[in-house]
Formats: sequence, structure tokens, C-alpha cells
Amino acid sequence: MATLRQIWNKARRGKIVSGDSPTRNVKIKKFDNRRQRFLSHTEAALLLAALKEKDETVYKMALLSLHTGMRASEIFKLTWGCVDTQRGIITILDAKSGKGRPAFMTEQIKNIFNEMKHGNNDDIVFLRKDKNPYTEIPTLFRDMVTDLKFNENVSDTRQRVCFHTLRHTMASWHAEGGTDLYILKELLGHGSITLTERYSHLSNGALQEATRNFGKKVKTATNKAGQVVNFPK
Repeated sequence: MATLRQIWNKARRGKIVSGDSPTRNVKIKKFDNRRQRFLSHTEAALLLAALKEKDETVYKMALLSLHTGMRASEIFKLTWGCVDTQRGIITILDAKSGKGRPAFMTEQIKNIFNEMKHGNNDDIVFLRKDKNPYTEIPTLFRDMVTDLKFNENVSDTRQRVCFHTLRHTMASWHAEGGTDLYILKELLGHGSITLTERYSHLSNGALQEATRNFGKKVKTATNKAGQVVNFPK
């Protein structure tokens, strides 16, 4: 329906058709198709170990997504000129939002890049065994997910593990660790904080810690004379 509306509106601007889109008065039930599943640290370690044993390149791409939140398409198009291990920054030129953005390396990611043979600035970082760039998720990744039974008896696509789950996992771990949602928004390259707020329910630990700190400050609050204020118990 969204595609039809876009086509109609483009045609109307080109004076090929007139009037409102036929979809205007069609009400479609809203459906939350956002992925909900993210990996535990144990699951992530098992998956990475399985990939590393089978294919170093696929392992490195998976690790990169897990540590930086980069999308598969961004990893496939990554060139050496966009990798700066000295500053620990990856420049993503063609992000989904249409604007470039930085991704930040952990020490493990820096080490991965430093151990690799660097090519020219325009050379693709991750290549298939036939030396061509990746254009889709390697079958090996799905095979390892199947072998680990992460998707066994799971039919809802929102709960199934796929490559994008690594990006979702990175964001979820950040939220659980107390990373501010506005910082997480920038790390993920979201155009709106609304997209990032899906992770707010995972930040209960940070909210509880903030509440504990608030309680401590209230308990030790002092007046202008420097005396502790005694609140009723």
C-alpha cells in the first residue's frame, strides 16, 4: 500500500494522474513488525565461535555488527579508506538514512582490522572467497544459527535470529548497561529518537540505579547550615 501511494503521488506530480491516491481512505490495521529477539552473551559467544571455526571472514563481519551495530549492507560496502584504527572510527558513507555517520570501534574490532592486510582506499574490506563483494548474508550464517537451534520451533519472524539480530543485540546490551538513549540513537544512526525508544524497556537496571542514588542523596541531604535534614520515617 505504501509503494502504491508513493507511485501515485509521483505520477500526480508528473501530471500523469490527478486526485488523491486510492489508498487514502483505506485503513490498514497497524502491526508491530519490529524484531524483538536479541542474543544473550552466551548465545553470542556460541555463534561467534561456530562462525570463526568455519569462516574467518563471516566471523569478522558478524563481530563487527555485534560491536558497532553496523547493518549488513554497510559492512558489505565498507572500504579501507573508511577504516581509521588510530582514532577507532569507521566512516559509513551510505547509511540507510541517506546521511553518512561514524561507527566506533571497540578494542577487539581495532585488533581485527590491524591484523588484516589493508588494501587501497577504494578496496572493499570483506570479500568472498571468489574475491567478489558480498551482496547478501552468507548461507553459513543461517546454517550456524540452525545448528545452534536458535530458531527451533520459532515461527514468528520477530523472534527469529538473523544477521540483523546482531545489531539489535548490540543496542539491547547498551540499553541494559545504562547507555543513554540519545547516545544510543547516535550510535545506531537513527533519524529519530522514536526508533531508539523501543529499547527503553531494557534500561530498567539503569533506572533502578538512578532511583537508588536519588534515595541516597535524599537521605544525606543537608540544609544551609550543613546539617543533615531529618525526614520522617
